[in-house]
Amino acid sequence: MRSYDLIYDFLRVLCYNAEYLLPLQYQIYLMEIIMAKPRQFPVVYINEKAERSLRAGHPWVYGEEVTHIEGEYENGGIADVFTSKNRYLGSGFINDHSRILVRVISNNTNDRFDDAFFERRLRYAVDYRRTVMPGDDFKCCRLIFGEADFLPGLTVDKYEDVLVVESLALGIDRMKEQIIGLIKEVLAEDGIIIRGVYERSEARVRKKEGLPLHKGFIGPEFDP
Repeated sequence: MRSYDLIYDFLRVLCYNAEYLLPLQYQIYLMEIIMAKPRQFPVVYINEKAERSLRAGHPWVYGEEVTHIEGEYENGGIADVFTSKNRYLGSGFINDHSRILVRVISNNTNDRFDDAFFERRLRYAVDYRRTVMPGDDFKCCRLIFGEADFLPGLTVDKYEDVLVVESLALGIDRMKEQIIGLIKEVLAEDGIIIRGVYERSEARVRKKEGLPLHKGFIGPEFDP
């Protein structure tokens, strides 16, 4: 590994913990250093209205809020979101078929959107449900609830040993089988073996994402 990459990885770790180690002005400076290294994602630049919305916690960027886009992108892929002053705000799934151009899934430049990233998200969601719905309530519950769990467009309901999935956004739809596999692994650690998964993605909003309506088994068929 090149020395620059070693330094960069060190800065990433430091940036991840900056909230606890550094005053705010140094956190901002460190973030600018991190973002100085080119990232692999296209960049969506947004207006001040969208900036205020994202900073307040809203997870969507509408097409009319975008000033310009740098770099080539593929619908359903990841894009970074920047302010007009070149400040990083987050990363999310991009899709120009939809009025919602970007659905934000992270505001941390350290995140790498691999299995480990999605496993962390899913584990947090499952652990949270166990906390607020302990005992028998956990047997039948909503495990994943879209943007509330930073998994935009995805709903997963658990009925004992069966999962029912709804996918309403292109980016998450492309990853649904990967995510379902990770959910099964997280649940299996506690002895919960999922017998089957059924998808009911029939809401017409899918057409606005460039997706067909769909229902059917994900993986082997099973008896209800």
